[in-house]
Parts: sequence; structure tokens; C-alpha cells
Amino acid sequence: MTRPIRFIVADDHQLVRSGVCAFLRTEPDLELVGEASDGTEAVALCKAHAPDVAIMDMIMPGGGADAIKEVNRVSPATKIIVLTSYDDGEQAVKAIQAGALSYLLKDVAAEDLAVAVRRAATGQATIHPRVASLLADALRLPPPSQGGTLTARELEILSLIAQAMNNRQIAQRLGIAEKTVKVHVSNVLSKLNLPDRTNAAVYAWRAGWVNPPAGVVPGAI
Repeated sequence: MTRPIRFIVADDHQLVRSGVCAFLRTEPDLELVGEASDGTEAVALCKAHAPDVAIMDMIMPGGGADAIKEVNRVSPATKIIVLTSYDDGEQAVKAIQAGALSYLLKDVAAEDLAVAVRRAATGQATIHPRVASLLADALRLPPPSQGGTLTARELEILSLIAQAMNNRQIAQRLGIAEKTVKVHVSNVLSKLNLPDRTNAAVYAWRAGWVNPPAGVVPGAI
């Protein structure tokens, strides 16, 4: 990017929030545009400033999956990095299903967090190595047998789902109505006999149709 990457930090623990902000503000290509102590404030900041990246705790007042979904609604271009202490696969699945791009633990090195912010700004996911295998186990499914029945458009939709795009972003990318995207997504899930978008993305990675986002360990999926 030719301009600084604009980001917010949302965490209910002031010490953590201040520490993250203090380090990232030293990076010349990163620009802090706001801090939030809960999910409601994070959503408001994203609505007001449309940052490139939102770094959000998973467990905080007004936070969690609902806050992630709301950020995606009010600021669809904002990429969300979950920064949390919870390293279980269930929380990671909830976060990614809600629309988070990356999932990191609070023991991440400061330099690695800065790299994750830069990658998120370009749409590249980063998954903490300790969480990647848990996430893979939580999403492990027998290979569906009907993949060959997908149309060219449905394969295109599946590819974009596997790149962590939501329906609005897919509609903008393809120049079609969001309602049309919803129909295609429903058809993809039905034909592949899959319960949700996250499992569809994992299936696409495992089938070799789409490369997994950077930071996900392909062999573990």
C-alpha cells in the first residue's frame, strides 16, 4: 500500500491494548486510528473510520462473533484479526465463521503481529500455528462426493469463499447482486453436503481447487 495501513485495537484489558498500540505505532507504515474497550466501541470505530484492519479480542464485553459480524456489516473492507488468549479450535471456528480473517494468540511476538497486520491489509490470513491444527481438527470432514456437479460460477464463488470473502465482498468482486451470491452459496453448500461456509472453504483447500490463505498449514487441513 502507498499510504499507511490504518488500524484499530479493541481489547477490554487496558494494559494489553496499550501495549499493542504502543508497539504498532512505532511502525512507520501503520497508523492507529482508534482504541476500543469493548465490542460496541469497536463497531462504532469501524463505522466511523473504516480502518484497513481491526485487531479485536474474542472475549470481551459486547465482543465475540456478533461484534465481528457487525464490523463486517458496517465496514466490509475492514479485515479483522482476532487477538486472544483462547487457543481452542471452537473459538477459532466461531471467529472465522463470523468473518475474521486471522486468528492470533496474545503470546505472538510483536514483530509477528505487525507482519500479520500488513498481510491482513492485503487480504492474507495468518493463523497461529498452535491453533491451525486445532482448527483443522474441528473442521475435519469426509470428502464430499458431489464436487463435480458445481457450475463454473459456483466454483468461482467457492474460490472467493475460500479467500475469506463475505457475500457483499463477493458481490462487489463479481459485479452481481448480493442476493444472487446468497443463492449461489446455498447451492454450493447443498451440492457439497456441507453445513457452512467455513467447511466449504476447507473442502476447497483439501480438494486442491484453491490454495489456503497464507498462514494456514495446508497439510493440517
